[in-house]
Amino acid sequence: MKKGKGFVVSSIKCIGIIFDDEPKMLVLHCSFTIAHGLSWALQVVFTQIFFDAAQNLVQKKVDLNYCILAMVMMILSYAFCQVMNGVDNCHARILDLAASKHVNLKIFDRIDKLNCVEFENTERLDFINKAMNGGGSVVWVCLTLLDTIFFYTTYFVSISFYLFTLKPTLSIAMLAIFLPCLLSNVIQIKTFKKLEDASAPIRRKCDYYEGYASDLRETRLLGATVYFKNLYLSYQKKLNSLVFRTQMKKSAVNLSVDALTVIGYGVILFMIFISVLRREISIGAFTAVLASIGRLFSFMSEVISERIRWASENTVTLNNYLSFISENTETEKKGAFPQEADIILENVTFTYPGSETSALDKINLNIKYGHTIAIVGENGSGKSTLCKLILGIYCPTDGNILIGGKPQRIINQDNISAIFQDYCKYKMTLKENICISKPNTDVCDTVAVKICEDAGINIDNKNLENGVNTMLGRDFDGAELSGGQWQRIAVARGLIRASELIVLDEPTSAIDPLEETHLYNEFMKICRNKTAVIVTHRLGAIKIADRIIVLKNGKIVEDGTHKQLIDYCGEYKKMFDAQSMWYV
Repeated sequence: MKKGKGFVVSSIKCIGIIFDDEPKMLVLHCSFTIAHGLSWALQVVFTQIFFDAAQNLVQKKVDLNYCILAMVMMILSYAFCQVMNGVDNCHARILDLAASKHVNLKIFDRIDKLNCVEFENTERLDFINKAMNGGGSVVWVCLTLLDTIFFYTTYFVSISFYLFTLKPTLSIAMLAIFLPCLLSNVIQIKTFKKLEDASAPIRRKCDYYEGYASDLRETRLLGATVYFKNLYLSYQKKLNSLVFRTQMKKSAVNLSVDALTVIGYGVILFMIFISVLRREISIGAFTAVLASIGRLFSFMSEVISERIRWASENTVTLNNYLSFISENTETEKKGAFPQEADIILENVTFTYPGSETSALDKINLNIKYGHTIAIVGENGSGKSTLCKLILGIYCPTDGNILIGGKPQRIINQDNISAIFQDYCKYKMTLKENICISKPNTDVCDTVAVKICEDAGINIDNKNLENGVNTMLGRDFDGAELSGGQWQRIAVARGLIRASELIVLDEPTSAIDPLEETHLYNEFMKICRNKTAVIVTHRLGAIKIADRIIVLKNGKIVEDGTHKQLIDYCGEYKKMFDAQSMWYV
């Protein structure tokens, strides 16, 4: 991770990001904030003009019309200020909505380019969590800097100039109050950086346990709700303790700064009071300054003690976001998956991040084009990991994978299809669930129905009232399906995608053995002239495979046809005999 920058530098980078996506809205926001800042300063000027006019009217130095005009201008300045206040705040929220989607899209794009093995790394997950947390602060931290420049600075410069014209020492006294406030923010940035680094892993665990504590199915059935609730509360307590200590430090600094601010407030009041007694400023100027002095210090407290302080605290999370989206994502240019290509694994070893034991160790395997191979073995033997390496989801820790003689790293996944056991249940229509694997293709209902039939999905099911256009999932008042039905949909999603290589990783675990055999037979018809890899722990239907690979402890221990392995009387025969009762 890159070293974090300060509030101003980080905010400028984010302003550039927002400007690239919403330039007109950003310029419009700056215009509104300038007008808003000037509107508050105009109030002070026209208040002085009105009270001076009223005094001069009493002294018969001006006529009534002039005084009425001054009063109207003062009223209009107050009205203009309120209008600009509403417009500025409203537009800021609109800009937030417009820009936030681009901020989030940059995170999604970056995550999409991550190597999947990074999600197996705890430290990496913590950093991604911190980056996503920082994404929520981007727009408002940027607006804090913009408002400081175009609203608060406009107002303070205007008022400072106004006070300077009345009495130079007034403006100097006001500016001096800023220094301790700015110093306090510098101190707090480092404090909140330490807080964010320490709280990210704890916050992730809180979210994790909170999800299980609120689960209404298995967790409640097991009576484990209280267990996860206690885990959640224990980590929430740790998180609260970290935040409490940091906030105590913050409060101590704030107390010192507020004390200096109150002293400064009193000094300026005393100075303008003495100036009136000495007739150095008019009654109108005294009234205007007295009326605006509360607003002046309110803005000063707002920008320094609240907005800049909040932004400085969130600069830490903002830097995590910037570091994440700016990571080098340059990769080799990838070509299409070669046609009629063999897949060769040469001494392939793979170790998960943080693990001392290899999940796969020196795998040598040659998968001929058009062949169907089955990978079997005990749980934890490395079956799914081998599939993810063949698909290019993971890269080998050591060794090479060649596809058609080309390194796998330079081949894209456009012509690859996969069906996993931990499939997704998309809360969309049945057709959308299936055709999502062909996002740029308009699939007609007839084709969708045919794929459903191949995957064993009964379109005439009473739950599917609108056929392939039936909404699925209760979240959107759709049809709820069984686990087996959802699994068939996942199979259909893999079958509809045009591919040279198709991998099925435990695709039929929720389907009964009889249906499994039927599905595999249909699968073999569809996979003609394709390379196919099947991973399963149920062995009754894999006789269809041209070749069976047996894994144990991350190594290939047997390799051959069903008949060869049965005759060999090794690991495969033991597993097959143990399951034979399922297929009688």
